Amino acid sequence: MFDSIGHKIFSWLEKRELSYLRSKMQVGKNVDMKVGLRVTKPKSIKIGDYVSIGPDVIMQAHAPITIGDYTLIAGGVSIVTANHPMDRAGLEMRTTVAKPVTIGKNCWIGAGVIILPGVSVGDGVIIGAGSVVSKNLPSDMICLGVPARPVKPRP
Repeated sequence: MFDSIGHKIFSWLEKRELSYLRSKMQVGKNVDMKVGLRVTKPKSIKIGDYVSIGPDVIMQAHAPITIGDYTLIAGGVSIVTANHPMDRAGLEMRTTVAKPVTIGKNCWIGAGVIILPGVSVGDGVIIGAGSVVSKNLPSDMICLGVPARPVKPRP
């Protein structure tokens, strides 16, 4: 009995959190967000129309994150816009360097993909599950690997 009540309360809280995040981000029409979305600085996020965001996605928006129309983001994806400078040591490493991330229209980001700061993903790109995107990816390509790289044109 308590498990059922606890689950209902937790589910209600997750839905309230999604509603709050949606109110702080720029969100287009017919955007589907699954529970478990974790966002840092939601005011820096712009999501286009007809975007689908799977469960347990992390968006760390110290710099702007822009997601184009009709893009699919699978579960467990991390989009990171900040890093620590690597030319310093000690307490000075607490500072961050933020760079925006842009994801084009009609993209499909596979499960568990990590997108790092300063990356631009072109329109129509498919990124294979588990890939790490550390550099810009050209439009209409299938990309995968660590680091992610274009493998072949998208049909």
